[in-house]
Amino acid sequence: MFIKLTHSGARTYVQLVESFRDEAGKPRQRTLATLGRVDEAGGQVDSLLDALLRAKGRNPGELSTPQVRFESALALGDVWALDELWRELGAYSKQSGQ
Repeated sequence: MFIKLTHSGARTYVQLVESFRDEAGKPRQRTLATLGRVDEAGGQVDSLLDALLRAKGRNPGELSTPQVRFESALALGDVWALDELWRELGAYSKQSGQ
């Protein structure tokens, strides 16, 4: 089973879908349940997520968006260049038998 997002116009729905093989052995999918609209704040999907978090013993309020920090490519470019040079020199010394 997996979650599938489907679109109808401007709306996005969440569906619980099951994969299976038919009598001929071909892979198929069937929708088990439509869980609600993703774009509805406080809708069925949010209620389901809160219930799942409570079932896991977590407070729905403690779920937070991870903070992502981006590094400048210029700051990492010299490290990448040195790493590539190190790999090349290592491969060269192995080929020459040193």
